[in-house]
Amino acid sequence: MNLLRKLLHKLDNWRVLSALKKHPLPFSSWQAIRQLSCIRYLSSVEKARLRILSSVLLTQKTFSGQQGFNLTDEMKLIIAAQACVPILKLGLNYYSGFVQVSVYPAAFWVERDERDETGVVHHNKRLLSGESWSRGPVILSWKDIERDIKRDHEGHNVIIHEFAHKIDMLNRGANGIPPIPATSSAKEWQDVFQHAYQHLIGRVEHHHKPCINAYGSTSPTEFFAVVSEYFFTAPQHLNQCYHQVYNELKLFYHQNPAGRIAQTEKHKVTRTRS
Repeated sequence: MNLLRKLLHKLDNWRVLSALKKHPLPFSSWQAIRQLSCIRYLSSVEKARLRILSSVLLTQKTFSGQQGFNLTDEMKLIIAAQACVPILKLGLNYYSGFVQVSVYPAAFWVERDERDETGVVHHNKRLLSGESWSRGPVILSWKDIERDIKRDHEGHNVIIHEFAHKIDMLNRGANGIPPIPATSSAKEWQDVFQHAYQHLIGRVEHHHKPCINAYGSTSPTEFFAVVSEYFFTAPQHLNQCYHQVYNELKLFYHQNPAGRIAQTEKHKVTRTRS
């Protein structure tokens, strides 16, 4: 068993070294990425781990531009780094079920037949900024990625949103319930998320301003993806709006973004007084 573990460790190290050689991540590009809100408050050790995960993800997935869009290496890195934030402590196995990341220059139209609650099939045409298919690709709009970068403290991040769907799909399809670890309570998760989801629906139906993106009220699946966006880009806001949801996400992702920010601000005050 010890020999097997050593062999697996050597194999993992080889994969990491191979990824770093193939995608060395230029210092200038990585410096710009480090300023994103979902990355800015990570510790030095966490940033180093994120850099490695990003390199490996770039070797594992095929990133391609659609409709003639020229997807540069820097753009791929921007996507990979943000995609790896949710699985920073979970590992890349959470993204093992697909290989393709397709990027459109802007929002794209999707047409499909959808069945409503009564069983009637409707032909719908929707303009999307991102989409995730079960066992299929992650699809993103670069224009929306750029918009999120410019306003990266507002709880919107199409990359994290779509990759959160991939995590969600690991547990019997997209249902708003990702694979809950044995150390957590699946019932507690369902109770907390259902209560918060219904609260958001009530706010939207009664035309009250919701404290998070109203798109989260469309389904439990979208609710999970939306709160994941807030968890990593506007964690303090989510913690105020839906404290119990924040705590469940903290247990699931093994991260505490609001705590990181509070700790950083505390250190700033201490240094100023010194």
